[in-house]
Amino acid sequence: MLKHLLPVAVMLCAAPAVAQYVGPAGAPEGVSPGYPLTTVAEIKADPRDDANVTLEGFLIRQIDRETYVFRDDTGEIEVEIDEDDFPRQPVSETTRVRIEGEVDTHLLRDTDIDADRVMILE
Repeated sequence: MLKHLLPVAVMLCAAPAVAQYVGPAGAPEGVSPGYPLTTVAEIKADPRDDANVTLEGFLIRQIDRETYVFRDDTGEIEVEIDEDDFPRQPVSETTRVRIEGEVDTHLLRDTDIDADRVMILE
């Protein structure tokens, strides 16, 4: 009998774990866990340094090589986007984007966002 159980035990140990969670997702579709969807107004009202955030809206202007002005329905904020985090597709002021990043607060200048990831929304 042990001879017959050994192959079954080996198969069970080698099988990948399958998640069985069937409740609601912790974030809206497409938003990475740990990067809650928020707005510019919410960030400016209560800026928390190094807080992970997700913003959806438009890059309306480029200030310098890696700094842009982002706008959503609630306001504008500067976003630093490293070249390797910028989408490879063309982006204009009418391209809707999702930015995941961290809030950066400063003593002598306005709060901004350091982007970790930028995606074009269809």
